[in-house]
Amino acid sequence: MNIFLWLSLGLFLLFLFTCKNRTQNSKSAFLGALVVFIYMILGAFYLVSDYFTGEGINDAVIFHLLYGLDGSGFGDYYIIIAFGVGLFIASLIFSIVYYRLMKNVLLETPKKVKGFFSLMLLLSAFALHPSIHFLTQSLLKTIGIENALSLEYPFLEYYQEPSLTSISEEHPNLVYIFAESLEDTYFDESIFPSLMTRLKSIREANIYFTEIEQAQGTSWTIAGMTSVLCGIPLVTPSTGEHSPQGNSMSKMSTFYSGAVCMSDMLHKEGYKLIYRSGSSLEFAGVDKLYKTHKFDDIKGINELKPRLKNRGYQTPWGLYDDSLFEFSMSDFKKLSKSKQKFAMFISTMDTHHPHGHVSKSCKAQRYQKGDNSMLNAAMCSDELIARFIEQIQKSPYGQNTIIVVGSDHLAMHNMAIDDLMKGKRRNQFMIIDPRQKEGKKVEKVGTTLDIGATLLPFLGYDATLGLGRNLLQETPSLAESFSNFDALLSAWSKEISRFWAFPKIEHDLVLDGTKKQLKIGSTLYKFPILLRLNETLEVNPFFEVKIKFFETTKLFGYLHDFSDDDPFVWVDTCSRIAQLEPSEKVPSKSLCYAYGKLGSKIELGVLKKPYTLSLEMLNQTVSLLVDAEVAKARRENVLKINEK
Repeated sequence: MNIFLWLSLGLFLLFLFTCKNRTQNSKSAFLGALVVFIYMILGAFYLVSDYFTGEGINDAVIFHLLYGLDGSGFGDYYIIIAFGVGLFIASLIFSIVYYRLMKNVLLETPKKVKGFFSLMLLLSAFALHPSIHFLTQSLLKTIGIENALSLEYPFLEYYQEPSLTSISEEHPNLVYIFAESLEDTYFDESIFPSLMTRLKSIREANIYFTEIEQAQGTSWTIAGMTSVLCGIPLVTPSTGEHSPQGNSMSKMSTFYSGAVCMSDMLHKEGYKLIYRSGSSLEFAGVDKLYKTHKFDDIKGINELKPRLKNRGYQTPWGLYDDSLFEFSMSDFKKLSKSKQKFAMFISTMDTHHPHGHVSKSCKAQRYQKGDNSMLNAAMCSDELIARFIEQIQKSPYGQNTIIVVGSDHLAMHNMAIDDLMKGKRRNQFMIIDPRQKEGKKVEKVGTTLDIGATLLPFLGYDATLGLGRNLLQETPSLAESFSNFDALLSAWSKEISRFWAFPKIEHDLVLDGTKKQLKIGSTLYKFPILLRLNETLEVNPFFEVKIKFFETTKLFGYLHDFSDDDPFVWVDTCSRIAQLEPSEKVPSKSLCYAYGKLGSKIELGVLKKPYTLSLEMLNQTVSLLVDAEVAKARRENVLKINEK
């Protein structure tokens, strides 16, 4: 566990022992109880996050909170969910007990020195808490404190515009296996003897890379996939200056639409792009990533389930890998027979943390004593992936197929994490080329950002791809060039966030009350929604954050923080929007719209049918003059929405 969490907890316990020196009345006792509750909730959130990530709160946690958790394998996490609920209840009870005890400790003569010491202990406990550290770092990124590093090393000097140049008449097909969390450390014989025997034999006969580090913004599945496909890390829109702060990104219909990725370029070269996954396509926006970047055929658990002989043969995440590979092999043969070039990407699930899942086709296998379910699952994956590779190689189409096996990210907290931590943690990456006559071990330092640029020459193209570099060339990778590469990626977060490419309104804006959506350019946005506009009608969208059953952020909360002069368009329930102009009478349960400025004129109405906001109307809104007193009154009205 993080040493700073232990130090913080120690200081917090000292505060509890000395806090009676500060409490003088019921009001301060209540304030103290509130602070105690906040501290304990921060600790609970950190512990739950650490269970999933092994790193406490990180970008992966924030991404999934913003994007939503639909499609998650909650069945794997019932213990930690119960633990989290228990911590919340315990925090609440402890805070109530604290209040009841402290409100009776009324000091006739305040002990100023001891009281000041107690306060310092509390402030130090918060300052050392790793949750506060993460939130502080995120805030610094948001307000641009790290600009010094990005000014010294400008993003555009290192980002290479994606391009392909054909260097061969041969352009073979590609099968890329994203092996869930199956990192290179599992191949370490000193830690896991005879665990990955079949894949180890295959990779040593081909090209394999042993120094693929995990970079900032690549440490969870959708981020690892993005780094491979696009050569850039995944930066959530909430960290960029053109971003919807605190967005529920699941309401967005595109994913990194401003980025040109490997699949976009292969599509132009005539490749058919296919994605197969055992999990839900909706989880973390996987479907939007692949649809945005030119994949023609995308199937997950819901699309593949009808092909199961036994519909009950599933894990909490979706398909077992033996089913996935069976379906993928069938599709591979059909695609190969069509003689059209294709690239198939497959995402496995059996080695997903925390326990792993063992497909029935290798149930008889157990690793050593068989008491570690994750290692049993890893051993099974070794067999299933190797078998799939061999089936392709033995097929009539094997000589025209490049196969890649790569971990999507390093393993998170799982049943084998203690052993994994003994090794040099690196991502798995091997390229199986039928034209390769002997094995080659590559020890050049790189990250998953470099995989696309390294792979494309095997398909017959010289390529540049974002921050990626070809690890088989002499040019150093960025991870090799910069010892502080993660800090540099963090400093570039604003530049990278622009790849979300929030659009500019160039045509009349149609608010469709029937479909509950609006369209800007090629991007669809679902209601409810709040759009902040600038003087050129560039759009910054805000959505409501929903974490499973809890709605944590309302649009009027964002609107309250807009400046007096920010033009906006807001679509929401009439009961909320009507508070902007309380004199207006609207049906409370209907959908309404409002546009204007907090400090100026606002137009609102009921959205019974599609309503068109013309460019002329929007430009007039942008040019409205503002009055600070009007804006102040509106903000007071906005605060009243919560009461409704």
